[in-house]
Amino acid sequence: MRKRITYISPHKTAITLSLVLALSSLLFVVPMLVFSSFIPATDHQGNPINTGFPIFMFIAMPVFYLIFGYLFTALSAWIYNHVAKLTGGIIIDMSEENR
Repeated sequence: MRKRITYISPHKTAITLSLVLALSSLLFVVPMLVFSSFIPATDHQGNPINTGFPIFMFIAMPVFYLIFGYLFTALSAWIYNHVAKLTGGIIIDMSEENR
């Protein structure tokens, strides 16, 4: 069975993908936060240093992925929809699976 993708909903696609990106960023942020907790909070002379950066990144990275993932996915879907009008869209071959 041959199908053609002629329209992608920018908002629904962007919401879905931005949430996937934000949640998947935790796969990198959480281990980085754990490893950074083992770094001493003092410089080479024993003076205390600010260790707020890993906590900030733990919160900021998923939020950045969510915001920018939404914006760029919506933009990409919008561009695809305009290009699909000219080219006819992407054609996919699909088949029924017998179980």
